[in-house]
Amino acid sequence: MKLFISFLIVAIVCCANAELTAEQKEKVKGYHKECIDVTGANPDLVKQAREGKFADDEKLKNHILCVSKKIGFQNDAGDIQTDVLKHKLGAALGDQAVADQLISTCAQPKANPAETAFQTLKCYYEKTPTHVSFI
Repeated sequence: MKLFISFLIVAIVCCANAELTAEQKEKVKGYHKECIDVTGANPDLVKQAREGKFADDEKLKNHILCVSKKIGFQNDAGDIQTDVLKHKLGAALGDQAVADQLISTCAQPKANPAETAFQTLKCYYEKTPTHVSFI
């Protein structure tokens, strides 16, 4: 499984960290560093989000969007890339039917791309027993 976790994404991921190769983990770390530099997100808020505590913070939301875009869960315009989500989430969960249900429940456009990334990741985290996350 080729994944550049953890979201966007945020979930928006969305794949379990244990499924990643060492190379993929390094890519994700690089994405997070780049996105923190670009967005100015508080690293503590990012860490808390990984633990399921999602602060209503614009910089955090922009960070999740940034990572989501780098992973491919959202395109440059911020649109959800359902096919990418289906492929990566299905592989991470090992059950395409469950992945499809999560996508139809969680991957819904919101007021703006950052809010979409944030709410999608939060929903995935809350609705998966393994707390799928891409941040």
